[in-house]
Amino acid sequence: MMITRVFRKISKIIGYRIEKLPVNATHQADFERLRNDAQSLENIKLHFGCGPRVLKEWLNFDLFFTPFEPYLKYYTDEHYPEKVRGTRNDLYVIDIIQSGLPLPDESVDLIFHEDFFEHLTQKQQVVFLAETLRTMKKGAVHRINTPNIIAAMRDQSNFAKGKDGVDIGEWDNWHHHNIISPAILKDMALMVGYSDVVFNSKNNSVIANFLPSEYRPDDNARSAADSNVFADLIK
Repeated sequence: MMITRVFRKISKIIGYRIEKLPVNATHQADFERLRNDAQSLENIKLHFGCGPRVLKEWLNFDLFFTPFEPYLKYYTDEHYPEKVRGTRNDLYVIDIIQSGLPLPDESVDLIFHEDFFEHLTQKQQVVFLAETLRTMKKGAVHRINTPNIIAAMRDQSNFAKGKDGVDIGEWDNWHHHNIISPAILKDMALMVGYSDVVFNSKNNSVIANFLPSEYRPDDNARSAADSNVFADLIK
């Protein structure tokens, strides 16, 4: 779930044009459309917090539709070539924290998201992990790529200065709500019921051949090798 304020702020910086949709009507229509569309799919792949990067042959989720054209001005199409570009029909404007997913138990083959998990509160993260786990087939993988609180504080804060040394921009600048560490994520995932958590690195998922190219963090941000947590949650 992306926060509207985040995209409005980013849009001023990088030129996104956000097309705001009526939340209630669109949400209900897309909820029913998802229920129907999923029934015809042999393989169900979920992509959360997609922003303008809607992927073809995936079920993409966000809180509003963002056209991808301005996105290509600031990021090369290396990570979003024409052959993988989806359309509005591939996007579902649904807040699954509130509504859940209209998908049967053990029906989903793959889940992917990057720079999304940190925009959820702790409560929402637990709800999200539980709902996604419910829908996953046994052995399916939930790929998470999210900022690492340990690396962020190490590289940006000086705790010897007390409160003045804490880099609160990690939360305030991007409206992050709950930034996790590998240990926090593992404890949370195992608590919810995932059978295993495999940590690796960018584009090195255990199912990398089935995922799009990961572009977070980009080359101009979070340069440390451990700046993000890359993890495969296995049911």
